[in-house]
Amino acid sequence: MNRAAAAKSGFAWGVVGGLVLVGLMYLASAVLGLRPLTQALNEPLLSIMPGFVFGFLIDTLQHAGKVVEEVGLIVAMVVALGVLGAVWSAVQARRPFPYSALVFAGIGWLVVVLILLPVAGVGVLGLNDGIPTPIEWAVLFVAYGMVLEASVAPQAGGTDMGRRRVLGAVPLGIGAVGLALTGMLRVQNWYAAIANPPEAGLTGPSPALTPVGNFYVVSKNFSDPVVDGDAWKLSLGGLVDKPQTLTLAALRALPSVTQVVTLECISNDVGGPQMSTGSFTGVKLSDLIALASPQASGSWAAFHAVDGYSESLPLGLINSQASIIVAYELNGAPLPTGHGFPARVLVPGHYGMKGPKWLQSIDVVTAEAGGYWEQQGWDHNAVVKTTSRFDVPRDGTIYKLGAIEIAGVAFAGIRAISKVEYSTDGGRSWTPATVDPPLSDLSWVLWRAMWTPKGEGSYTLVVRATDGSGSTQSSSTAPSFPSGSSGYHTVHVDVSK
Repeated sequence: MNRAAAAKSGFAWGVVGGLVLVGLMYLASAVLGLRPLTQALNEPLLSIMPGFVFGFLIDTLQHAGKVVEEVGLIVAMVVALGVLGAVWSAVQARRPFPYSALVFAGIGWLVVVLILLPVAGVGVLGLNDGIPTPIEWAVLFVAYGMVLEASVAPQAGGTDMGRRRVLGAVPLGIGAVGLALTGMLRVQNWYAAIANPPEAGLTGPSPALTPVGNFYVVSKNFSDPVVDGDAWKLSLGGLVDKPQTLTLAALRALPSVTQVVTLECISNDVGGPQMSTGSFTGVKLSDLIALASPQASGSWAAFHAVDGYSESLPLGLINSQASIIVAYELNGAPLPTGHGFPARVLVPGHYGMKGPKWLQSIDVVTAEAGGYWEQQGWDHNAVVKTTSRFDVPRDGTIYKLGAIEIAGVAFAGIRAISKVEYSTDGGRSWTPATVDPPLSDLSWVLWRAMWTPKGEGSYTLVVRATDGSGSTQSSSTAPSFPSGSSGYHTVHVDVSK
């Protein structure tokens, strides 16, 4: 076999080996806790991706964006391992030597543990994740090398045609097993993320308080951390005279506050579902920081989370806004894992990116520390914009002529909502809606109206809100990057007899 043909065959077998390695990688993640390379490389990839590119992907793909990224990384891994197989096969065709497949598999292992894992912040050999990490990766690459070694058998001389056909089907079978293993371990999660996110479970007008199971969930992670509440500690340090370390029990023993707060993701589209309202219980952030006696030179609080997330807030804002808390309960129960158990920062009036989940430390510092998303160009203030949406009707609904219920929510952070108006003629005229009293000064309002169309036809419905200062939400359309989306939510309905 010439080198070109050998390289082509080697690439095919390398892809097969790559599928096996990826499947076993996810199995090791589920059974042994190994961090998949796709997850480890997520943050480095996001760090080099221009903010406007990421913003475009989020605006366009929403929850599917994270799935597309993970699938893309899987494809990149498989192709890279295919290329490694092609190089091995070309070398093998020209100058074979014993155990060559395992030697080339060892090269792949070295690339992962000496280059990719350190780049991902897991340390040389991946030892930051534990001593077994390089061993587990070695086992995965041994499996990859064994697949390459199996490709030599069909090339052996003296093999009858029937045996050749059987052996030729081997790579398809092996690859199918690897692909099936990955699918079994990941497809269900991908489907849930795209087709069945928590907020998708709500239909019709929103309840004033969002059920925990329907509270939107967004994070930068493919797999969120699971924190042991008994072992967790919150450290208060930096420019302080009395550094503190608090257990969860100690945090819960401090004087607490309970407040109803609406949270919105900065990547939420106009009229989007990534906005929810909950009753949060926790400790005032200003009280926590006061426990550590901050020094006069400190002017900012820097937060760090278990998943590597970072944020910061000026002490002036913290001390002037008592509603900023470290929360440990949502709707009367401990925070679910997806919402930051054991504790998270809650900053009413700002998009969710300002409140780290899985909080680990708070340090008093002299300057803004540079938050995770701010470093990619997102607005460091992240003050929520006045927004409103239709919950009913949905875009494209067809109604029979008669009275039609229209309803939705409006939100302006800590500025409150003074008025909601709707239009049934594309914004040429406006009618005030009925606005229910909010559950708190920090929450959204529910609005509603009954509308009877004048006749059959297509109608364009638009909604807008005015905040407590008298400022009406912007009609100018803007994407979520860098400071949150804006514009009027519009739906189209058809009315017939």
